Amino acid sequence: MRIEAIVRREKKWDVAGELMRAGVPYTLFDVEGIGGQLGVTMVEGKAFQYPFHEKAAFVIVVPEEDVERVCGIIVRSAYTGKPGDGKIFVSEVKRSIKIRTAGG
Repeated sequence: MRIEAIVRREKKWDVAGELMRAGVPYTLFDVEGIGGQLGVTMVEGKAFQYPFHEKAAFVIVVPEEDVERVCGIIVRSAYTGKPGDGKIFVSEVKRSIKIRTAGG
């Protein structure tokens, strides 16, 4: 199963550290995007429009039986309780090919 998690950039090292401690391999990207806040951030009660919010994206592939455990690690380590904490997407991987052993 493929887990894609978009989290606050300031929480990426918390998430990365917990995944490493749990022995979960991952790929990490710094990304920008507009989520549910639509590029609006509140500062001292005033709305400011930003073109994008900086986020971190994790891509993880694990067996189906590990999905809940890995998602739990991400939620616990990324949570702030404020809008913009992120989202996790889980999808099925139909096939993977290891380049080193695929021949050549």
